[in-house]
Amino acid sequence: MRLLLIPDPTSPNGEDAFCREIANRSAARGHSAKMQVVPNGPPEAAAELLASQGFAGDADVVVVNSLQPVALLAAKAAGKPKVLRLIDSYSGASLDALSEVKRLTLSAEVLLVPSRHMADIAAAWGVPPARTHLIPYAYDQIFAQQIALVTVRAARARGFAVVTAGVIDAASLPGFETVLSAIARLRMDCHVAIIGDGPALPALQDKAKALMLGDRVTFLGELPHPKKMEYLRAAKAFVEPTSRQGFPSLALHSLSEGCPVIGVNAGALPELIRSGENGLLYAPGDSAGLTEHIITLATTPGLSLRLIEGGVRTVENHSWDATVAATLDAIETVGVRA
Repeated sequence: MRLLLIPDPTSPNGEDAFCREIANRSAARGHSAKMQVVPNGPPEAAAELLASQGFAGDADVVVVNSLQPVALLAAKAAGKPKVLRLIDSYSGASLDALSEVKRLTLSAEVLLVPSRHMADIAAAWGVPPARTHLIPYAYDQIFAQQIALVTVRAARARGFAVVTAGVIDAASLPGFETVLSAIARLRMDCHVAIIGDGPALPALQDKAKALMLGDRVTFLGELPHPKKMEYLRAAKAFVEPTSRQGFPSLALHSLSEGCPVIGVNAGALPELIRSGENGLLYAPGDSAGLTEHIITLATTPGLSLRLIEGGVRTVENHSWDATVAATLDAIETVGVRA
């Protein structure tokens, strides 16, 4: 099969690792692949222009990483089967926006999702289960030297630094407020750094003031991916406060940086985090439970190191070998052979 890969323009570090790995490994399965970046713009007009320029003319299948309306519409205009990889659940989207997300998702002949949670969401949108394929979410392996460094860091006694992150909107605000309430309950040296922005940020800042957290909380705004990783390397725990993602990618990134994860027991997170093995889980809205987990992690000898070791094993299981194999299996269900 001749594959046209459409990379996600929002990929960390400006490189779409998913499309890169598919392109590099497809020949071993008898396929050819090339990448094409699709420009942004008014979807219908941009798609019409691409189609007039012969978009996907020599491709058997168009593989689109993330919901890109222009690419999906252009592939449809060209009469090409579409394989869509969808990570975001769009839980905070408006009704109109979500309706468009569903329409575009339903237009794909094959849907690739990273979790059972995301598969359930797609089914609720009306995607036939036979179209949906569960594809492991891969993350590049961390180096042994880095593991040793974070192990030394985790064993060093000092103030307990917590990081949390995400889009701060009406849907996620309760989760972030739970984190602040948990920090306010603590009677120990603990600081939380909040990475992210959004329309509900002022409300969250007001909550911090009402709880009189003062310098125990820092609002960092949105940061580039490498900067987020720096904060995770320096933290004693990452708190995943919401269940909105189709896959909790930042939690996996945290494990790769040797940062234990404390997360909400909902959505896709329990598919990645096994409480007591590679992280800790608390019930949605349970600030007391989150407080208890922070205290336990901070005061139990050896627990942080055990969770880091479990996290390393988890990251090792999220290999490109499994992701690429499952992806090509799904693409081949389209049934076109070069």
